[in-house]
Amino acid sequence: MEYILQTDNLSKVYGTKTVLNHVSIHVPKGSIYGLVGKNGAGKTTLMRIICGLTQQSSGNYTLLGKSNDITVRNNMGMLIEKPGIYEHMTAMENLRYFSLLFGIPFHDHQKILKTVGLQNAGKKKARQFSLGMKQRLGIAISLLGNPDFLILDEPINGLDPEGVYEMRKMLESLNQQYGTTIMIASHILSELYKLATDYAIIDGCCLIDEFSKETLENACSSSVQVSVEEKWMQKAKDLIASRYPDVRCEVFGSHSLRLHEKIDLADLNQFLVENGVRVCGLGANDENIEKFFVEKLSGGQAV
Repeated sequence: MEYILQTDNLSKVYGTKTVLNHVSIHVPKGSIYGLVGKNGAGKTTLMRIICGLTQQSSGNYTLLGKSNDITVRNNMGMLIEKPGIYEHMTAMENLRYFSLLFGIPFHDHQKILKTVGLQNAGKKKARQFSLGMKQRLGIAISLLGNPDFLILDEPINGLDPEGVYEMRKMLESLNQQYGTTIMIASHILSELYKLATDYAIIDGCCLIDEFSKETLENACSSSVQVSVEEKWMQKAKDLIASRYPDVRCEVFGSHSLRLHEKIDLADLNQFLVENGVRVCGLGANDENIEKFFVEKLSGGQAV
């Protein structure tokens, strides 16, 4: 697998306080990589190091296939903490100003504004923008130069539901249509789950776990629980094994079986009844994605 970013035991210490402790992550090219962690966990510090805004105390990282090469940041865009925009300027004037500042030719400005949904902002000054519009303008600035890698720190924080939805759709479009790799930090787990393809959990300045969305969904997959009279348990298990040979089925208590896959409940009920098994109860058991993350962040203990 090709990685757009790899870190090797990155650490950051301020005096006697460690704010990032030997973190090694791997961001696949073309992914939307979600950083999950409580406030103060070290997410922003990690992003600031990658963006060259602060220097690590120890450890190394490889960015866009290169180590210790600051020129690769010309192919990066970033929005750390809050948008650095000029509120007395319009959206277009901000883009033109930052293009001059970064030495980027004047082109695609209207396209960028359309990408972030600000094509109709017109002559409105940024001070008149809503929080969501300011966030979009910050992302528009980060898109100058068509970056391959975009780093965003809490871009949906404080947005209303409509703004969160529109931000998610915009980021999905950037990733899917233009192949932009995105690293995004957020504590809004429900939205991050809808968006990210890969995850890292950071807690107490350390990396707790790193995994793909597929791994997450397998860990939190829906299961089906079937309740039958005890005397029918073995027969029910044998029937299920014959009907669904690839589905893991385990005994759950004295009267129940659990199938670890999404199965049509009506089909399963009809099949068992037609074969002489009286079904006392049947239902889906959905493990909660948020619970999975909370347990990871609390050392594996449910809270």
